[in-house]
Amino acid sequence: MKSGKVCQLIFANLFLFSQFIPQKITAQKFEPNLKSIAENYQCPEWFRDAKFGIFMHWGIMSAIDENRQYGGSWYAKYMYGPGEGDSKKDSIGAAKVMAWHIKRYGDLNKFGYKDFIPLFKAEKWNPDSLVGFYKEIGAKYIVPVAVHHDNFDMYKSMNPWNSYNMGPHKDILKGWKEAADKYGMRFGVSSHVDRAPYFLKTARKYDGADPKYADFYCSNYKIDFEKDDKWMKYWFMRTKEIIDNYKPDLIYFDGGLPGNQGKMNYGYELAAHYYNESMKNHNGKLEAVLNLKYGPDKRAFVWDIERGQLEFLRADPWQTDTDIQRSGWFYWKCDNGFTADILVGNLIDIVSKNGNLLLNVGLRSDGTLPENQIALLREIGAWLKVNGEGIYGTRPWFVYGEGPTKTQAGSFKEQRNSYTAQDIRFTTKGGYLYAFVLNTPTKEVSIKSLSSTLTLIGKINEIQMLGSNEKIKFERTADALIIQLPSTLPSNYALCFKMKLDETNVPTYEVKLKE
Repeated sequence: MKSGKVCQLIFANLFLFSQFIPQKITAQKFEPNLKSIAENYQCPEWFRDAKFGIFMHWGIMSAIDENRQYGGSWYAKYMYGPGEGDSKKDSIGAAKVMAWHIKRYGDLNKFGYKDFIPLFKAEKWNPDSLVGFYKEIGAKYIVPVAVHHDNFDMYKSMNPWNSYNMGPHKDILKGWKEAADKYGMRFGVSSHVDRAPYFLKTARKYDGADPKYADFYCSNYKIDFEKDDKWMKYWFMRTKEIIDNYKPDLIYFDGGLPGNQGKMNYGYELAAHYYNESMKNHNGKLEAVLNLKYGPDKRAFVWDIERGQLEFLRADPWQTDTDIQRSGWFYWKCDNGFTADILVGNLIDIVSKNGNLLLNVGLRSDGTLPENQIALLREIGAWLKVNGEGIYGTRPWFVYGEGPTKTQAGSFKEQRNSYTAQDIRFTTKGGYLYAFVLNTPTKEVSIKSLSSTLTLIGKINEIQMLGSNEKIKFERTADALIIQLPSTLPSNYALCFKMKLDETNVPTYEVKLKE
């Protein structure tokens, strides 16, 4: 890249940093409307510092035969076959799953989705051991699924179909919460239940037609759930129950904020209650994160991009969630979907653009982690032990980076290929600039954004490589900062160089960006 193009890239990003204002957290009382929530919400510092969390999809679907042909989180819907209004893709998938289910488990009227509940026992589940492992590999928060689209609550709930009453006969959320508190990790939950009446609609042709199971299959609610005041009120009460009883630091919704259709206001009532409860529980300090995938005003929540990244640096904190498995979210017997170098590269890219990575694992029905997932997590943890200084607690620099690999913006567009040794990403902390090289270089590293002709950084007196004690030689030319490699590299993939920033180029205040 020529220096002129580098300047264009830098100044295209620099306009975002035109305002520097102090970060303030005030004990505002949130009112149940979008204006109040959007104007008063501010992402807490713990989330901005954390960078890396573990998502956990675990429940009834984990108890289905691990050799099933379909491993996704829509089994409960697909097993009953295509439904009215389904897309062509969903109809084809549902037909395949339905045929497989009947061959494996028998007639749908005799073995429906409810019949998987006794198979879900969690007999080897040890939340203390698992959360301890997550902390060991560098995760800072956990987000177990509290309830998926299948309407089965993983906690002691007002909904009788829950893990305390049946299946494992355990309050799963309570176990996760206690372990998170023990290890000093932030505790989140995810809820996907708002669309359960639609998700389970085809079950109404089979065991969902039986009044005994109407509460489970939601067949006593409208399929057009968003306009069903009775259902959305029930959704509000169940979700409020999670907030009041388990006090999560983070709530993830699999979409937008439910309960705001027509004259309904359940969604804003819930968000205001959640934020107000957070301040009440933290001496007036707002510590709550609400993850949504879309909404009319992104100031009101922390934006989550499913299986996606961003092309450029974003003004406000955000998050991407993805699955460590090849596909599915819930456990089935399959390979990992990533190698460690790609996941680490994606983590760095996300952090350089002001985001967090929430990485999903799929536990077996018995509550254990599959060995291949453990091995990959250990690789990530080993890398973070060496390079975490440039990840945790950092903030974006004036530019996110440079190099030939351009990530695409949007959901389901995450980077699936290895980065190159020319791909550089930046973070800052405590007056230091961290420059990550996203693949193992075979020769000297050239960083065009740090050339002597650009003034984003002053004189560089010393450069260190995280994980190495060797003295790093470098030269700053008109075209680039040229860094020589040490004789021994501390990692097989991404490397991190640490350099002191010129004090005149360190923002005095937290940067508040405009989108």
